[in-house]
Amino acid sequence: MTLSFIRIISRILVACMIVLPFQASAGLIGTDQAVSAAQAAAARDRVVRLIERTEVARQLQAYGLTPENAKLRVNALTGSEVAQLAARLDSVPAGANGTGAVFLIAAVVLIVWLFWS
Repeated sequence: MTLSFIRIISRILVACMIVLPFQASAGLIGTDQAVSAAQAAAARDRVVRLIERTEVARQLQAYGLTPENAKLRVNALTGSEVAQLAARLDSVPAGANGTGAVFLIAAVVLIVWLFWS
């Protein structure tokens, strides 16, 4: 290579380094933010798994909401809304009488309906 070619390339590289910004910024993420994001993802997965159950899907269709739409609406909820919904799941009594399932489904439909409107 010739000396003039190397000088031209060097000048172009210097000009690019001066003109183009080479800035990168990084910040620390607190443990509480990382944990809350993980908890929100776990709560979202839990609610989506509930919607995938056949009896819940059947009840949602009886209310006029397809399970696919319910999943989309749950995925559109914020982390705090999903956490509240998951907390309600924990407070619902377990049993075979069905009133807990009806309450749970009604809570899911209510939250989804409020979010969608």
